[in-house]
Amino acid sequence: MSDNTPNDTRDASGRFVKQAAETAHRLHTPSEDGVHPISKILFGWTEAKITGTAIFWGVGILSAFLIVVDLAVDRHEYVHMAEATGFYALWGFAAFAFVVLMGWPLGRLLRRSEDYYGDPGGPPADIDPDVPAAPDTSPTYPDEGDEL
Repeated sequence: MSDNTPNDTRDASGRFVKQAAETAHRLHTPSEDGVHPISKILFGWTEAKITGTAIFWGVGILSAFLIVVDLAVDRHEYVHMAEATGFYALWGFAAFAFVVLMGWPLGRLLRRSEDYYGDPGGPPADIDPDVPAAPDTSPTYPDEGDEL
């Protein structure tokens, strides 16, 4: 970075300041509200109120355009049903909906109860906390103590 700051420039606390160093410092120091400046540069445009509406209408117009283009394409599909206008859009939506909706029963099938690993606040139920643990006398390595 080039810096045209005179060598005798000081900030309010009396230390020498280089404008380029201060600019670089501002680019990697989070603001008071905890937002990183780089994230503000990359994603700050999403804070505008019109952003969600613009994306919604943009995707809708693009989808309508692609369906109109689909009318002009002459298809020779193996399955006759795939030649219908908008077939792949509907097929993709149905597949996406299936995957999302199957997440619920799969989660119910795979989910463990909250106390699966025992009570997080204390020792396991089958261990008496008043009895001292026996010292471990087993060797660290299986061959330890063997004479060759």
